Amino acid sequence: MIEPWPKINETVHKIGWKVIIRKYFMMPDGEPAEYTTVGKIGAQNGAVIALTEDNQVVVARQFRPGPERVLDELPGGRIDEGEDPVVGVVRELLEETGYSSMEQPISLGAVCRDAYINETSNYFLLRNCKQLEQPKPDDREFVEPALISIATLIANAKTGKMSDIPAVLLAYDTLKEIQNA
Repeated sequence: MIEPWPKINETVHKIGWKVIIRKYFMMPDGEPAEYTTVGKIGAQNGAVIALTEDNQVVVARQFRPGPERVLDELPGGRIDEGEDPVVGVVRELLEETGYSSMEQPISLGAVCRDAYINETSNYFLLRNCKQLEQPKPDDREFVEPALISIATLIANAKTGKMSDIPAVLLAYDTLKEIQNA
């Protein structure tokens, strides 16, 4: 039976705005091993599938340095320490796109997006969004709000044209119901 490996030590390094943690474990064969992980332990981020009244998906179109291309991202970002994830994703949606809703976001779940990331990603669905103001992105954040169809969102998830693919999987059945209504 697989058991958690005993942790020997960890070291924290800050590089730019990223936190890199090197974790040292004793492997099942008795040998030590080092693993590099990203993000502060216990940190949270979140994203929201925001739908307008006519079921268009609000995305934050932006260039991403990792893949070096423009992606149609779900609005979202870091959840501040002590901040409720619902509050955080609604705040991020408004900042990045100017959209919000009078409805309460529906939780889709919280997941580990990658085996080497320490953060938890919280995903939500929010209906009946309207643009209430102009976007106010953070410094060094260059975002263009855009509307896409549910079919395009699903296609983007299938073809890697976005990064929060788990959100689409978590919402898939609901999105298909909305699309087919």
